[in-house]
Amino acid sequence: MKHKISLGVNIDHAATLRQVRGRTTSYPDLVEIAQLAKKGGADQITIHLREDRRHIQDADVVNLCKKSPLPINLEMAVNSEILKIALKNKPRWVCFVPEKRAELTTEGGLDIKKCFKQIKKMTDELHKKNIKVSFFIEPSIEQVELSAHAGADAIEFHTGHWVLATGAKKNQIWDRLVSSADLANWLGLRVHAGHGLDYAHAKSITKLNFLQEVNIGHSLICYALAEGLQAVTKKMKNELK
Repeated sequence: MKHKISLGVNIDHAATLRQVRGRTTSYPDLVEIAQLAKKGGADQITIHLREDRRHIQDADVVNLCKKSPLPINLEMAVNSEILKIALKNKPRWVCFVPEKRAELTTEGGLDIKKCFKQIKKMTDELHKKNIKVSFFIEPSIEQVELSAHAGADAIEFHTGHWVLATGAKKNQIWDRLVSSADLANWLGLRVHAGHGLDYAHAKSITKLNFLQEVNIGHSLICYALAEGLQAVTKKMKNELK
């Protein structure tokens, strides 16, 4: 069954551009970026408050939860300190993701079996504040079943390996996505997907049964640079006349 698919725009890398200048610049303004995403048709804004605060900062969470024109989907590790921030600011969704300090970006899905007790407890706490919860997992029957038992409202499949794979390997991962999505729907879970998605894979991922949401960030920020640089260069040249 094909659902209308919502688009969450991940704006982490807008924050990355700001943070490379340390504390010397206040731009890009993330609320303004969220407003632009809304004008383009986005359905939600996704941000990842990492333990190392490499891009999104605590103040961004506060500001966006108050001022974003779209609902906030807050990605976070299974971490008690960041849980307190989520409970205080009440985003629409929290998505639990794995995290390693040395990684450049999220490398895979959560192993729910390893963190079951903790993630279930945190999910219960979030539900008490009427915050919906998703788990970022690999397409796996076991992980889907454990997610349901832990109280998730949705699972978000890590699509990074599928995007990078070719030939038979790509088909194998797709088959796992299909069977895992079928089970998730049968268990009453929403089906989301994200990581590595771009123009080249957008049409293909929409063929996944029961898919209701995708979250895309890095490729959109890159496309925005490519498609917008001409206009802003022209504007700057005019300012210099």
